[in-house]
Order: sequence, then C-alpha cells, then structure tokens
Amino acid sequence: MKSAIRATAIAAAIALTGCATEPTPRTSSTSAPSERVTAYQTAAPGIDTGTLIVTRDSGFIGGGCFYAVSINGKLAARLDTGESSRFIVPAGEVLLRAGRDPQGKGLCSIGKSEWTQRETTLKPGETKLFRLSLDMNGKADIQRADDE
Repeated sequence: MKSAIRATAIAAAIALTGCATEPTPRTSSTSAPSERVTAYQTAAPGIDTGTLIVTRDSGFIGGGCFYAVSINGKLAARLDTGESSRFIVPAGEVLLRAGRDPQGKGLCSIGKSEWTQRETTLKPGETKLFRLSLDMNGKADIQRADDE
C-alpha cells in the first residue's frame, strides 16, 4: 500500500514538473492576429527605431488565457500560446512588462495587477528577441530569447 502511494506521489511530481511553459521557436510560432496587436506597428517619421519580437511560450500553464505585453506603458499585444508579434519601437531605453490580459474574464482575470517588468536599450536598426514565459503559478516573465 505504501509503495502504491509513493509511486502515485512520484508520478504526480513528474507530471507537474512537465507542465511549465517551454520556449516556442520563432520559426514555428504564429503571428498574433491584428485585433490583438494594439501598438507599435508603424514607425513615426524622423524617429530612429529598432524592432522587438516577443514570442509567448507553449505549454499547459495559462493555455486558456491571453497574456499581455506592454511597451513603455502602452498595451502592445495580447498573446495566446505559441504566438509572436513584432513591434517597431523608438530607439533608446525601453520598458517591457508582461502579465495577465487586462481584458481577461473569469479565471483569466485573476492576478491582472501582477506584472513583471524588464528594461532594455534598443539601438537604431537593432532587433531584439524576447520570450514571454509562465511559471507554475501562472506568473508571467519576459526575458531575452535566443535567435532560433
């Protein structure tokens, strides 16, 4: 009996460990639809810009909810799992935030006030890749990604 309980506990721990989100290769991600990409899609005339590409991880955690990306205090996109979006941003200091979709309803509205924030410096003409990931509790993070 004890060995059956122990085996069940080990199986549950292994299953839960596998539920974390995993990076989505940029080449296999899909573009977020335009109705959920809300800012930084065109360059303002006469302003040096760079490009940010944000790709949301794939995985079970948070899979039923959109997660948001904010750039310099402006909601830029609401991403589903495996989606990415490209943003044309003024060069210089850039503030990125990731969190629950501010338009989320029901369970997707829990924790809407919790955001993770990162800063980066974007040079004119530079492209930087970022990854929106989720921990086991559904808390979002945004971090630099590999160029895949």
